[in-house]
Amino acid sequence: MSQIYFETEHFIIRQWKPQDLDPLYSIMSDDRVHTFTGDTTWSRERTQNYIDYMLERNFLTMEVFHGACIKKDTDQLIGLTGLNEYLPQQPELEWQFGVEFWGKGYATEIGKAVIQHAFHSSNIRSIYGMANPKNKASMRALEKIGMICIGLQEFREHQDMFYRIDKNLV
Repeated sequence: MSQIYFETEHFIIRQWKPQDLDPLYSIMSDDRVHTFTGDTTWSRERTQNYIDYMLERNFLTMEVFHGACIKKDTDQLIGLTGLNEYLPQQPELEWQFGVEFWGKGYATEIGKAVIQHAFHSSNIRSIYGMANPKNKASMRALEKIGMICIGLQEFREHQDMFYRIDKNLV
């Protein structure tokens, strides 16, 4: 059985499983998912390598992790979320969902839970969020989860709108 990182009202965020390959590939091979990320569509091989890498890392804490987002009522994989290394004790929040799951408040629900669980169970001081300035939906979601906009900055060789939430303010 795979590790469950946390649950929300509608989702289970859990460790990846080998059988997640097909549904994750279906999501990540859709070029619309990458419209604002600067990334390209994933091949089946890249998707397999991602799952293998995540299983190899075997994240046991919330300080840095990547998990599968599973809808409780359907047991359906809708995408991924996680905290990526960014600055010491200050990770970057990430989520990517299949297009059919956009605009439903899922990023807000999952993002709030990531922040709550990470601050409660680790030594993380702050969490950053970055969004392409053209991605108004992601910027709204980052604000809804309590992050404060700190302006446009360079990130991974392009300009992103930066957001941050501090543990002492939650």
